[in-house]
Amino acid sequence: MKELVCKVIKNQRVGSHTYLMELEFPNTTAIKPGHFLMVKAWDGLDPLSRRAFAVADKKEDSISIYYDVVGKGTALMSKLREGDSIRVLGPLGKRLFPIEGQKHLLLGGGIGLSGLSLLAKELKNLGKEVFVCYGAKSSEGLSMKGWLKEGGLSYRIFTDDGSEGEKGSVLDALKDFDKDWIVHACGPIGMLRALQRMSEGRKVYLSLEAPMACGWGVCLGCVVRSKNGEFLRVCFDGPVFDAEEVVL
Repeated sequence: MKELVCKVIKNQRVGSHTYLMELEFPNTTAIKPGHFLMVKAWDGLDPLSRRAFAVADKKEDSISIYYDVVGKGTALMSKLREGDSIRVLGPLGKRLFPIEGQKHLLLGGGIGLSGLSLLAKELKNLGKEVFVCYGAKSSEGLSMKGWLKEGGLSYRIFTDDGSEGEKGSVLDALKDFDKDWIVHACGPIGMLRALQRMSEGRKVYLSLEAPMACGWGVCLGCVVRSKNGEFLRVCFDGPVFDAEEVVL
């Protein structure tokens, strides 16, 4: 895959350690909900590996990603300004979110909501019924709340400590939606594992996050085990999987 050199349109801090970056990007029609990018914002080999980010939104000639500053790579990304260049591989991913069906429930935990935001937009544009549940440990972690409020979507907010919205987890909302709703989720592994245990009789799709060095299945750094004993690469075989397919 050819590496793209993309110009930064904006790199805006939207939370205590969360940023929203918009990049110039050609041919965004090829990007679908579930796709991700492998990004490098620095020269040299330190850090060695690119960083993987879900495509959170797209326009005719640009795309957006959200990222948390958690290490050296993302710290370097946070220093980029308008007009700076960043190297990108993508769009990547083989199994993406299905958009069939009329009713779709989206469960996002923390920055994981960025893996669902493009899906929400596309489903809404198709006239589907969409409901979003967004959760974090506390109000400080609700860095995508602005997007949610501006998106014209029905939603509920949850925090573990009750500092904003309802006290509890996004999974608490599942009982309020019948099994006709198709569930799409992205968030911490503990949340997805718990959702698996609650998914009997439902169609549930999980967008998985895993350490990735290459993005196209060569390094085997992001494997998960399937229930039939095979190993699947999150980057190449996913990143979206049926909840009944994988062992978390």
